[in-house]
Amino acid sequence: MIVCLFRESKPYAGNIRAPSFQADDRACLCQPAVACYSDEVKIRFYLNDQAERTMALWSESRQAYLVADSVLKEVEACICGDTDSTGEEMKRIAEFLDNPAAKAADRDWMIDTALPCSPSKLVCLGKSYADHAREFDGASVEEPAIFLKSTSAITSCCDVVLYPPGCDKLDYEIELAVVIRDVLKNATPQEAARAISGYTLMCDYSERANQLEHGGQWTKGKSYDSFAPVGPTFISAEELGDGSGVPLELKVNGEIRQQGNTDGLIWPVPELVAYVSRFMTLWPGDVLSTGTPGGVGMGMKPPRYLKPGDVVEWGSPAFGYASQAVVIDDEA
Repeated sequence: MIVCLFRESKPYAGNIRAPSFQADDRACLCQPAVACYSDEVKIRFYLNDQAERTMALWSESRQAYLVADSVLKEVEACICGDTDSTGEEMKRIAEFLDNPAAKAADRDWMIDTALPCSPSKLVCLGKSYADHAREFDGASVEEPAIFLKSTSAITSCCDVVLYPPGCDKLDYEIELAVVIRDVLKNATPQEAARAISGYTLMCDYSERANQLEHGGQWTKGKSYDSFAPVGPTFISAEELGDGSGVPLELKVNGEIRQQGNTDGLIWPVPELVAYVSRFMTLWPGDVLSTGTPGGVGMGMKPPRYLKPGDVVEWGSPAFGYASQAVVIDDEA
């Protein structure tokens, strides 16, 4: 049975703090989108004036995002692969987008995270690219590392990155993230591929001292508020396929630090998803971040970590780009 993310999970509650940009500022290039079959449908999630999460679809004819509550079920069907053979859902979406009475989203609304629902867990994979494994510790990789990142770290890709108290080794990692559609347990790669709803990007921020120098698990260096910005775009598995061939790029203050491609993964995405399902049951809406290519700050000689005032830009031609400022957490 296909379980729809929108119907079965609670909507994500929103950012830990309001983004510092307006929705259409060039500094914020977030355009969350879902592609459905041969027709592309772009979707943004906003927080409206009542701080309610609102979905809006892009209309080419009106050059605006239109509040899309009336076609929510049709968009659900596209994301969940639960469409009928006649394509009636896409026809109704097209009719909605051509309707001159449809209301445009307010330009003052803030863009929310690209995730269509709140995941029960955020699972991350480490050392899944050979070049990053070499720069991390130089050891050969037999199996990927798995760790959990607190879901409280999830935020919009338009939000700021918080610099924690006592931090001096804040690092970045651009990654392709997978959103799960079906329950998976001890799955084969083929079953895992069928259970992927779609993809987005995540920047896996890490405080390396907390991650590596204070004992215990990596989670303590990975889970600070704002350390898991997601976006700018959600693309369905029908559109993107198995997640291969996706370029990934990250800049710090305009300097290219990471420039990789998911073709550099040691294991294909469906194999990584199946591997994780051996150790935990994956539920609809869960997010798996598949690891990062080389070029992180700790791998440089000497290491080059982020500081307050830095601007981190990350993204991919398929997904679009985000720009985030690093700021001291004045609420700590």
